[in-house]
Amino acid sequence: MIKLRLLWPLLASVTLAGCMTAERMPDGTTKIRISDDAAKSLASLMPGGVVTGLAGGGGSGQLDLNPIQSPLKTSEWLYFNGQHDFECATALLYSAKTGKQMDAQLDGDCRDRYLQRQQLLKRSGKAYDRSAPMADPTNPPEAYWRSLSSRLISQLAAIDSFPARFGSLPQRDRYGRYTIKANFLGAVMGQPVAFTTVPTLIPITIDDAVFEAKMRAESSRMNTNGGGWVSCSSVLVFDSAVDKGRRPAKISSSEYSRYEVRFKVASMGCKDAIHQYKAAAVTNPSAQ
Repeated sequence: MIKLRLLWPLLASVTLAGCMTAERMPDGTTKIRISDDAAKSLASLMPGGVVTGLAGGGGSGQLDLNPIQSPLKTSEWLYFNGQHDFECATALLYSAKTGKQMDAQLDGDCRDRYLQRQQLLKRSGKAYDRSAPMADPTNPPEAYWRSLSSRLISQLAAIDSFPARFGSLPQRDRYGRYTIKANFLGAVMGQPVAFTTVPTLIPITIDDAVFEAKMRAESSRMNTNGGGWVSCSSVLVFDSAVDKGRRPAKISSSEYSRYEVRFKVASMGCKDAIHQYKAAAVTNPSAQ
């Protein structure tokens, strides 16, 4: 089960930073929305314990979805043991699960970003891929990248269960049920590829009746549907990889990802900046 502690001062900071929008609903409540492309701002505003919970545990040797902050001390978040940024990690996993080549433009971008990152790591005295050639826009080392990406794709094709960490703001619907949406560090709205869960809103239960009552009372007082920011550790099981087709005209490009890698939530546990909690009970994890 999971207990979720409110972090209203954090929400106020997010609002001031321009990361949060509030929409007045017909029933008189206020719907809070955190933009996916505000991950950098959220990471900088979140208490250290929450960021550590999101990014900790990397470098285990297994191919997981735990984000690791770049050793270069930039705001970049890396996946698959620090090899690739979120967009490229998602594209590689999509390719692994569908057998389809990545989009040529994205493939080239991922190649160049990987090689450039290795050179920066080398110059900074950090661990780097010693076999990686120099990035050369006039004569890209295509054979090296093809070997590297193909090897990773082959590994990913054989894996269906991924440990993962992400952040979220619990939300309460009009029926009083709480849900969480997985927000991965490094994800930006409008990327052509994305990770998501089925269902997108993960139902959760709170077993502490006293805490839940306080949470509901505080939500009512603040006239919101949300709780405080939490970091979650989970096990995500591959469900499907979907090409949703061209973006419908009525949806803006910043809110649409054509290629999705979808997961079911096998288990999940969350914490705030202060407390560590046991695994949450995920209700109807296979619901669509």
